[in-house]
Amino acid sequence: MNPPQHPSFELVPVDETQLEPLLALYRQCEDFLALGPQPHASAAMVEQDLRLSHDAGGVFRGIYDAEGRLTGVLDVIPAGFEGDPAVAFIELLMIGSPYRGRGLGEAVLGAAESEIRANPAIREIQLGVQVNNPGALRFWGRMGYVVIGEPEDLPDGTTAVRLSKRIDGG
Repeated sequence: MNPPQHPSFELVPVDETQLEPLLALYRQCEDFLALGPQPHASAAMVEQDLRLSHDAGGVFRGIYDAEGRLTGVLDVIPAGFEGDPAVAFIELLMIGSPYRGRGLGEAVLGAAESEIRANPAIREIQLGVQVNNPGALRFWGRMGYVVIGEPEDLPDGTTAVRLSKRIDGG
């Protein structure tokens, strides 16, 4: 059996000038948003995510398919997460509901990990997942990420676990 096919994609930096398409994408992801304190997408939510990414040194990119449609977003802090120059952090990987189940998330993650690995100082990639999101926990586990530490109550009222993947063979 052949592995699932994913459409080709391009990762393109996005900012407030793409607010309308970003908001439309976030609305496609309200099943995910419903797991947290703000179940409905808003322009303020998108603007806050863009601002948080910028302030943390992240790179917030849109995932565009071959026809130029925005199919998801990827936000990565490429190095220096929590002051550690050897740690990158995946802040957000969100695929719009019409584009899920085709291997796109796995392909985008592979591209992101390749970029991160290009920096020889990086030894680990971390991310956080809400404990009430079993689908995400399964996805990240299949991608080689393991839970580190105990669940943590976050300021927004959610509870999340930290996951990690060593990329130095350790």
